[in-house]
Amino acid sequence: MEIRLHGITKRFEKKQVIRPTSLTIDSGSFTTLLGPSGCGKTTLLRMIAGLETPDDGEIYFDGTCVFSREKRINLPPEKRGLGFVFQDFALWPHMTVFENVAFGLRARKDTKDLQTRVREALRVVHLEDFETR
Repeated sequence: MEIRLHGITKRFEKKQVIRPTSLTIDSGSFTTLLGPSGCGKTTLLRMIAGLETPDDGEIYFDGTCVFSREKRINLPPEKRGLGFVFQDFALWPHMTVFENVAFGLRARKDTKDLQTRVREALRVVHLEDFETR
């Protein structure tokens, strides 16, 4: 899925944490947001996922607008079809790496070929040897 941000901004009280930002993430690409603590990486990801509402700008998934202040569009997170894994490694410490990766698919009852899909996702990020940890 291509993700396109156009002029996204975000403020918390008087502090602007995301200045007007435009970005295109091509379908199938591997993209990293890198920066110091507090620079807005997590806020940007939360806005893409729909967990945070931008103050301005637009967000598109494969050409479909999922957020636009001007057009009054704000698709809720559960309708955006994205997974979001928080940084905290202890989020589900009782579950294996495989179970953590499978969690989102199971939550939306999308379990067809679950084992194959989870193992492929682990292979892509070079974690296939850690699935039972």
